[in-house]
Amino acid sequence: MDEDSATKPLALLIPGLDGTGRLFCQQEAPLRVRYRVRAWEFRRRPRFELTDLVEELIEGTCREAPGTVAVVGESFGGVLAISFVLACPERVRSLTLINAFPVYRRRLRINLASRLFPALRWPGLRRLKDLIADRVLASEGVSPEGRRAYYEELRGVDPAGYRQRLEIIRKVDLVDRLPEITVPTLLMASGRDKLVPAVKEARLMAARIPNARLYEFPQAGHALLLTPGFRLADYI
Repeated sequence: MDEDSATKPLALLIPGLDGTGRLFCQQEAPLRVRYRVRAWEFRRRPRFELTDLVEELIEGTCREAPGTVAVVGESFGGVLAISFVLACPERVRSLTLINAFPVYRRRLRINLASRLFPALRWPGLRRLKDLIADRVLASEGVSPEGRRAYYEELRGVDPAGYRQRLEIIRKVDLVDRLPEITVPTLLMASGRDKLVPAVKEARLMAARIPNARLYEFPQAGHALLLTPGFRLADYI
């Protein structure tokens, strides 16, 4: 690391259900102008809870100076970002939540996803899932290049970890703790998100987080990070 990079604050990019951090790939280069960038990849383990994931983030940032870490959480990563900020607010300079939620209200959908996930071991069902995902991404404006990047980056997803994160979503509810967030917060929500009611959730959070600013992207879908023209560096 050169001397200039060593003096930059850290941008901690917390991934969603994939747990790899690779979906931030198109955002990293612009961020490096102002930040040291770390797209977090959670270590693989057979069992874990929300507190284990947060503790991993705490340990990984223990050498950062107070008030310097720009925390970004995408989708499920927003739950982790909120929890990290609540656990050690003195370490954080800002919080950004992208198509995130403090509680997942579509209970039937998440219950079905958790129960049906083991069936994706069958190649035919995996291909069907990928076909549906491709059509959804295309309908949300993600380019063919972005869709290829999506599949390439998700090849290394740990199935056991993915399912465990689904289980965490079923249990988590951070709504009552939102007023405790004191750092400057940016909320980014896509109007065509088919996985999360992103705009509704972002407006709810904006009403409860004291120092929050909301940005809405009416034509974008859940994969805002891969949407042509979107640059996270323009906001944080």
